[in-house]
Amino acid sequence: MNLKKFFTLTLALLLILSFTANLAKAEPQKRDQKKEQKPQSALPRDIKALLEQGLASRQVKPDIPLNFSNLYILPARGIYIAIFVTRLKNADLEYTQKVTSGDNYQTEMDIFFQIYQLDSGTPKLYAENKANSIFSIPAAEYNPEEEHYYYLGYPLPSGKYLLAAALGNRTSKKLGTTYYEFEIPNFEEAYRNGQMETTSLFLLKNYEQLEVQENYPNFKKDYFSWMILKAYPYGEMKLKPGEQPTLMFMIYGTKFDSNQRTQLEINYDIRKDGNKIVAFTPMKYDSPFIEQPIPIPSSKQVKITDDKGERIESKPLEPGNYELVINIKDLIGNTTLEKKIPFELIIE
Repeated sequence: MNLKKFFTLTLALLLILSFTANLAKAEPQKRDQKKEQKPQSALPRDIKALLEQGLASRQVKPDIPLNFSNLYILPARGIYIAIFVTRLKNADLEYTQKVTSGDNYQTEMDIFFQIYQLDSGTPKLYAENKANSIFSIPAAEYNPEEEHYYYLGYPLPSGKYLLAAALGNRTSKKLGTTYYEFEIPNFEEAYRNGQMETTSLFLLKNYEQLEVQENYPNFKKDYFSWMILKAYPYGEMKLKPGEQPTLMFMIYGTKFDSNQRTQLEINYDIRKDGNKIVAFTPMKYDSPFIEQPIPIPSSKQVKITDDKGERIESKPLEPGNYELVINIKDLIGNTTLEKKIPFELIIE
């Protein structure tokens, strides 16, 4: 890890731990401690009417094929940051070259959204908001058929929700809508039950420090913002031998010693069809925030028995579907948790 990344990660860790200093006692902020907020509409009347019209039947407007396929849940001060993931084709966002954009293709998009609580069964409007973004692609790299991942970030407490969203091109007025149900787990409940749980586990290609901490909501291309981190995840989870993605996540429900430190031991291994292919050296951590580089191997050790006897040989890994298996043990609380991240190994 280079020096700049070390200081970036250290600063992020200090920010994260500043609101988990009392994690031994608890957890995210309780709902009854949170002031009731009356949602103020930031949406144009026609957009609001369009989203509400399709709410009951989840009827979408497909002019822009907006579809949220995944959700990252990240820790934040007394709440969580929900990162909604969508994948969109350049042509659908109508990138164009303009005199003012220099040697780039550019598009300006507005995303409007409503968030409904579903805890009671009947959708109850919780918030309405919008974000404006200008995206650029160098002309030499532009391909109208290429797709990019886009990330919508917004803070929310635990609960069951419905996201109603509209994405529009500010120039052409082209518009698409979608509806996405999701849940943010109650980590407080897991802690009370003596269990460990993690926020979303994600593998990063890279991360950088933001000059200033960004406000929410925000809508980004190729990366999402978290605290002071600009994080570039593996969207398709396709990895190559020799790559070293960075695994990041937060563990809730751990026990702390008198110095407010954890005693965690985590074993990492890579499996194919349930069989362990590669096992890494167990790692120990004194913080519930985990940042761990994961080297993707190119070979595995195989036991060979033939007329020459018994021996161990190194064999290249085959392309295909694998799992990164993460076994977490809290040495103070004597609790365990297993998590898995599926990925596809690409051999070129």
